[in-house]
Amino acid sequence: MDFGSLKIIPVGRVRKENEKTWLELYPEFSEAVEGLREGDWIKLILWFHESDTPERKSVLKVHPYNNTKNPLKGVFATRSPIRPNPLAIYAVKIHRIKGNRLYIDWIDAHDGTPIADIKILVERLDCPKEMPIEEWELDIKKSRQVGEINLIPRKDEHLDELEEVSPDEYDALVVEIGPKTTVLTAEELVKLIEVLEEFYDKLPVEIKDKLRRHEGRSH
Repeated sequence: MDFGSLKIIPVGRVRKENEKTWLELYPEFSEAVEGLREGDWIKLILWFHESDTPERKSVLKVHPYNNTKNPLKGVFATRSPIRPNPLAIYAVKIHRIKGNRLYIDWIDAHDGTPIADIKILVERLDCPKEMPIEEWELDIKKSRQVGEINLIPRKDEHLDELEEVSPDEYDALVVEIGPKTTVLTAEELVKLIEVLEEFYDKLPVEIKDKLRRHEGRSH
């Protein structure tokens, strides 16, 4: 898949056998799988190679679902495999990981379809849902990951209108757990900190001593 200076290098193939469907990743990309877990949702990007012909790529209108009873629509308003660049995007769940194989639910791609890329699904970015904090307001560079939790703060530049905003109205932090996203107000953030401190105080003394020693070594 090479068009000028833009190249798509397959990282694997879709495989189907009886009722099983899996993603067979090439050995050279095995390290790229690290961090994926069973139960994760991913965005799967495929190259519909059977539609990669000059004739099919020049078609700009199709009958949806390949049914001539449906009125013609522009390909960008459909999920047709016939399009200028025959890319297909799926949101799928990983049910099992075995080596370089990611087992998923059935999809309508043919056996042997090249895999262009895999990305973790993020509800905030990939799902049509209104967010109280606009993307440009987030301080992405200061985001932190703790276990499976991703914390993204709001930018902290001074805004004059904040003087009129109460803590329970000011959305301060985006929290992502896997693909799920929620937003905490400043008031909720303070309550969360208080709860976490309470939980920390209840840890066994031996565990807290080990944590302190570990923190001392890390500094």
